Amino acid sequence: MPFTLSSERRIGRTVCIAGALLCACTIAGAQSANTGALTITLTGQSMIRSDIRQTAPAAVPVIQGLLTGDVVFTNFEAAVAEKGQTVHEGRGFLAPPEALDALTTFGFNLLALSDNHAFDLKVAGIQNTLRGAEKRKIVHAGTGNNLTEASAAGYLRTPKGTVALIASASGLIAPGGRATADRPGVNELRVEAGDKENEATADLPGAAPNTPNPEDAQRILQSIRDAHQRADLVVVYQHNHVFGNHSFATIFTEGMQERLAPNDWLKKWTHAEVDAGADIIVMHGAPLLHGIEIYHGKPIFYDLGNFIYNLSPTISYIHEPMNWESAVAYVQFQGRNLQSISLRPIVMNYIGEGQPDMHDDYADNQFIHTRGLPSPVTGARAGYILQRLAELSQPFGTELEIKGDTADVKLERDSRRQ
Repeated sequence: MPFTLSSERRIGRTVCIAGALLCACTIAGAQSANTGALTITLTGQSMIRSDIRQTAPAAVPVIQGLLTGDVVFTNFEAAVAEKGQTVHEGRGFLAPPEALDALTTFGFNLLALSDNHAFDLKVAGIQNTLRGAEKRKIVHAGTGNNLTEASAAGYLRTPKGTVALIASASGLIAPGGRATADRPGVNELRVEAGDKENEATADLPGAAPNTPNPEDAQRILQSIRDAHQRADLVVVYQHNHVFGNHSFATIFTEGMQERLAPNDWLKKWTHAEVDAGADIIVMHGAPLLHGIEIYHGKPIFYDLGNFIYNLSPTISYIHEPMNWESAVAYVQFQGRNLQSISLRPIVMNYIGEGQPDMHDDYADNQFIHTRGLPSPVTGARAGYILQRLAELSQPFGTELEIKGDTADVKLERDSRRQ
């Protein structure tokens, strides 16, 4: 049965009593003695392949200068490989454990682990990454040793309040990569096109519109409800590759219009997540900028593109100029009330140091380690990036006020008081 809001509400009634008890027991823990606004910094995905502190030390202070705030979030777009571990099949986006140290040095303190590359080293990669994050006490969500762990929220406690993170992924999840009751993996939101599962790996001409798998949808929405009772703010992350009924590769190789905006199913789904208690929704996967929507006073960043983009030069279909441009979002809340959103455009260098290997999909070299590193951009190019983001946000009724090299989202007065 396809997921609908009405069917979800009927399912939700069965947990109403349990939810009320949970609220009574945990609501006090979510009330903090915060004395000021809490700032959450959101970036694009971090496709990091090395310890940048060692491979590109000059980039470290530049990146740190972009990452200010109480909560600093990204998606770790890789699988941790211990020394001697490698792969020569599939996608092979691997990073050493020290890449996590680099992320914390930059200032990140909240990581989503759910994406299509989390399983690139299969179960070993899932477990390596979890072990690495836990050893470094990095709050994370989106993968686990079983489905219960993968779908659970991570909680970051700050002096200004507790922030929960729930993370999932849809599309391009490798066979065996979805967490189950007894198997490590990703918290997957499967997408159905009628009687077919849309994994974004094949074209589905004439297929029915996309809808979330009802079992996965109910699990994720329940995680959001639970986190809403336990935290002061709830961040919901989704790594998505389902942009229509063509495969991800077809859409980007052919430069189809679908790559520039969320598919209709995502708009309905994110609204359901806000209705369940999400305060911020942020997505990656395109990988380029999509628009921003303010729904019931809550921001939805449909895609923030890339932040660190150590992409192999053999992957040419996600190598257009827009893939190397993005923005960092600085979101300020007072309690659960959205106060402001400011945006700072960035660019990533697409030529690294050393020589590229244009033939080996699994090359791991200086060129890859030193390309796709972010820096703030000014002048005309900053204006182009911000204007494009403004145009992408207009269909959602969102206006950006561009102020030189930065921009603010214009918020209705009511959104600041909800």
